[in-house]
Amino acid sequence: MSSLLAKARPLFGRLLSTESFRFVVLLAAFTIPAFAYIRHVYMADPDFGWHLRAGEWILAHHSVPQTDPFSSYGAGKPWYDYSWLFDILFAGIYRLFGLAGFALLEVAFRLAIPVCIYQMARQLGLNFWLSVLSSGAAAYSMSSIYAPRPGMFTILFLTIELQLLFAALLSGRTRALFFLPAMFWFWASIHIQFIHGLIVFGIFAGESVLNYLLRYKPRVPALPANSIWFFFISILATMLTPYGWRLYSTVFLYAGQKHIYESISEMLPMSFREPFHFVLLFLVLGAALALGWSRELRPLYLILFAFSGVIGFRSIKDVWLLAIVSVAIISVSLRASVNLPAWTGFSTRNQFALGVCIFAVLAVAWRRYDVSNSWIEMGLAGKYPEAAVRFIEKNQLQGPLYNDFSSGGFLIWRLPAIPVSMDGRTNVHGDERVKAYADSLRGLPGWQKDPDLARANLIIWPAKSPLSGLLRCDSRFKEVFADPQAVVFVRR
Repeated sequence: MSSLLAKARPLFGRLLSTESFRFVVLLAAFTIPAFAYIRHVYMADPDFGWHLRAGEWILAHHSVPQTDPFSSYGAGKPWYDYSWLFDILFAGIYRLFGLAGFALLEVAFRLAIPVCIYQMARQLGLNFWLSVLSSGAAAYSMSSIYAPRPGMFTILFLTIELQLLFAALLSGRTRALFFLPAMFWFWASIHIQFIHGLIVFGIFAGESVLNYLLRYKPRVPALPANSIWFFFISILATMLTPYGWRLYSTVFLYAGQKHIYESISEMLPMSFREPFHFVLLFLVLGAALALGWSRELRPLYLILFAFSGVIGFRSIKDVWLLAIVSVAIISVSLRASVNLPAWTGFSTRNQFALGVCIFAVLAVAWRRYDVSNSWIEMGLAGKYPEAAVRFIEKNQLQGPLYNDFSSGGFLIWRLPAIPVSMDGRTNVHGDERVKAYADSLRGLPGWQKDPDLARANLIIWPAKSPLSGLLRCDSRFKEVFADPQAVVFVRR
């Protein structure tokens, strides 16, 4: 037996080192996240409706909105659509492909994110197998947040940014930083979390000052002094959007909100009831061990790690930041510490072949599982109040409308003539209103005094909410429709 094992080890080692075997490994690693979604296509993001309507509004008016056109509460009040460029893209995709276009967009994100994280790890010097393992763990840890939403671009941009910053740090040349101001302009036009990217850039650009204050002398020098100019130019680039400096008022507004981290499910911290929560935890522990292994507790790495930890552990929606930073820290810490067989990467021909094979696998899966607009519409009807909307349209019911937080974005799209009372844009409705609606959803004391409810002529509320049962006993309203998703009430 021992002799067989002795003979098998060299054969197994040669198999692992062959380019063909690694080709298959990468094909599987890159396609599995997208393939798993294609098997069970669904619209996970409740905000897709308002993004779609905002994009259609911008295309119709040839300008970005300055006040909120979609809710009764926000009517006439300032609203800055920080994802205006994404919303235009979203509306364009819908015009071309219908709802199936959103599924295509999510497939693209599920493919692009693991590819970019793997590419970052390889470029920062991590060997093939650790790159595949760490990027796969990072991609899996984001399982609950994949969606056709602007935040997916933030994940890609942050990955690219870290790759460029670490490349500049390790090489001592700032040539790669020339791309960052342009990237930050796009980033600020697509998603508000460009601010995370600016904070990361500021940590790198200010490292020399930090090292001086701490009297720390790194083995690899900090970024050259001219990197600070790229940082300031990037800040200016974010102000060249249609909203200019006012975009930062939304940043400060979000920074001051607290109740959303108690009221919105995706904003809650990890419960460690799902496998991907533990995968992220092990990835973070791996980054900590890699730092210790390298014996270079560089303040830059520690602050970057701490910042991502605070953001990532605070909210499920932000676990991506902690995952990507963990992979980057593992990569730079182990690049010279682990002595494994080197691999230079695929030839251009094989990279092209890999891309063709990925496309072929996903195209066959798309056809095999018959992803279509009608199928996605059926999924929407099973999750959102589609039947309730059709009843309202058929009977020409009128507002003012009272609706819950989760269905607001959908209703903005499906009932464009009736302003919603609440939706997922917390920069419009504010922290206190979000909490009040969360309390109403649970039927907590005081729901009768809600001013939006008092004004409402029409109510669309989740069927399984305690408030739906309470409203059936409220003499002010009459139930006119009910299905497993929603109940519709009108004023008597």
